[in-house]
Amino acid sequence: MNPDLLILSATLFEISHFLTLFPGDSKQLTRTGLTIITGKVGRKTYDLVITGPGVFNAAHAVTVYLEKKTPSLALMTGIAGIFRQTRGHIGDVAIATEERYIHTGIQTDGLGNDPLPFDLIDAKPLTRKGIYPFEQERVDHIHDILSRSALSNSVSIFKGPFITVSSIPSCVETADQRYTAFSPVMEAMEGAAWAHIAARYDIPVIEVRSASNYVGERDRSKWDIELAAKQLGWVCAAI
Repeated sequence: MNPDLLILSATLFEISHFLTLFPGDSKQLTRTGLTIITGKVGRKTYDLVITGPGVFNAAHAVTVYLEKKTPSLALMTGIAGIFRQTRGHIGDVAIATEERYIHTGIQTDGLGNDPLPFDLIDAKPLTRKGIYPFEQERVDHIHDILSRSALSNSVSIFKGPFITVSSIPSCVETADQRYTAFSPVMEAMEGAAWAHIAARYDIPVIEVRSASNYVGERDRSKWDIELAAKQLGWVCAAI
């Protein structure tokens, strides 16, 4: 049976507070160890796939799932690093207007690459630079839902571009360079891969993340992964 919502999370912990609120009805493991949890929120059904971290695990997991089911919408979610230039804070929530895998393209003198000479997905030329735009009307709709929710009184709700990386910056200087090149709100390690595979199967997507740390912050004692995970419980329930 196809669910109303496919929820994608890299790790179980990131989505654990949602599962505390709405425990799944069943759980299965695939041959490659993917966890798929099925449940309901009110009248709406969901499948939750724990994809594993990084672009390769993310692409594998979504492909395995979408070969068998066709959800009405995919919610890509998890914790992320937020850029200080946004004036956002740890625990704030952001909705992606687009995803970008920054390592795609032809290398230039700067961080921003020139486009490849071919589409990575036919008739989607932005994929030549690893860019996956999201439907603006859907982004605005989700932003409206979250902005009207009770928790929005204590956190900021952002909209803006996200970037996907395969290396986490370990200093403020690298973070600043990435912000200068791409002007993102958040960065994480799976979003563009999830978006790429969803586009191949023509599945509509939305990405919402909560900030666990500032990009480039090396001191893990200043991160708040628990707070970010709690915010995601509220986010998923609201959507």
